Amino acid sequence: MASASKRVGKYDLLAVIGQGSFGTVRKAIDTETGLTWAIKIVEKAKLQEDHGVEQLKKEIALMKLLKHENIVQLREVMQSQHYVYMVMELVSGGELFDKIVSSRKLKESVARKYFQQLIMGVAACHQNGVAHRDLKPENLLLDENDVIKISDFGLSNWMPKTGEALLVTPCGTANYVAPEVLKERGYNGCVADIWSCGVILFVMLAGYRPFEDKNMNALFNKIERGEYSMDRSFTPLAQDLISKILVVEPSQRYTIAQILQHPWFVIDFDINRTRALAAALPAPTQDQVDHAIAPGTSPAMGSSLTPPTQNLAPPAAPTGPIKLDAFDIVNKLTLGILTPLSSQQDPAANKGLVRRVLVRATIDEVSIVLERLLGMPPTRAPAPAANELKGFTNGATGLVTFGISFTATTAPGIYLMECRRGRGDFLEFQSLIDKLLAAMQGQLVSVDAPH
Repeated sequence: MASASKRVGKYDLLAVIGQGSFGTVRKAIDTETGLTWAIKIVEKAKLQEDHGVEQLKKEIALMKLLKHENIVQLREVMQSQHYVYMVMELVSGGELFDKIVSSRKLKESVARKYFQQLIMGVAACHQNGVAHRDLKPENLLLDENDVIKISDFGLSNWMPKTGEALLVTPCGTANYVAPEVLKERGYNGCVADIWSCGVILFVMLAGYRPFEDKNMNALFNKIERGEYSMDRSFTPLAQDLISKILVVEPSQRYTIAQILQHPWFVIDFDINRTRALAAALPAPTQDQVDHAIAPGTSPAMGSSLTPPTQNLAPPAAPTGPIKLDAFDIVNKLTLGILTPLSSQQDPAANKGLVRRVLVRATIDEVSIVLERLLGMPPTRAPAPAANELKGFTNGATGLVTFGISFTATTAPGIYLMECRRGRGDFLEFQSLIDKLLAAMQGQLVSVDAPH
């Protein structure tokens, strides 16, 4: 990957310092200034596979917007035919998570310093209408001066200006996610971020997470009830602050403004730092998001980059209803092999996003099987999409979301069950569906191959 030339524009690529689902992060040197940076190298092909184009554009647009000492800074974005290159601030002190693990737990004064920096960074995000949605120690980096830098805005989103509008996509890491996110009834992403900050504070002081259980369903129940115990080592003021952040009812949870005034928080805190939270910048327009990855060769890219020829627009969704006569059913199960040029062929089918099965089972029967597998029932979509189930599971690499729709066929009692991956790891999605199909072995009529 991109390492053959060892050069991206004016940057010399050095060692790989990180690896993710979409690509790698490499240390790099600006040959003009001698300054060191981190370059996130994202493979366009993997973006297309995971429908990640729009999310990457959004991530870039908001990182350009957020300028704060406690947020990892984005310097510039370039692209070639096969890759997108994000030149970012190099943060070399490791993750907060590693520091907590090596120390078992942090001294209260150290935890307070980090928490103050975290809150200032989160406040800068929220002031600009950005909800991070995946705050955890693994996404908090430390620089050479021991300063917290919030990173990984891959799940972040803008909060609508209107108070009534809520986010609906469940995302984040299970042990840090707010109760309202799990309930899938809509939530305020910024308020949910504050809950995650409370969990992080608990972890720093105790060395373990307040909500733990090997059974995922039991874990979610504890979070939804706010069921945890304070560590005996916590001081009264620390207990008081944590108890006012880890409040199940979002409207009763402490706000950023209240945290900034809490007696535990203000110890050794320079109140002048709050003045750095200037008036919020206007949120990027949709046009700015669409063009966050500019087409064409940037002047900064240099001759070593091939001018891009691949459009980053996501695949167009199929238009018109899909009629499930016998021929179309077979065509769907064979991924369009029978009619490869058909306008009804689903582009996602060849990208590992979809599994299709003919079953002798109702939506209610499949829901029961899923509940046994996941430890909790999936969500039944309201009318007019009542033939759909939605669910999620917390896999080894993070949250995996999915949807399952049922379409009646002309054969009595037989349905086309279409399983679609939303967000999360491809292999974990495939493993989940394999387990579902194994549990339904006697009800399967025909199954497509994993792809």
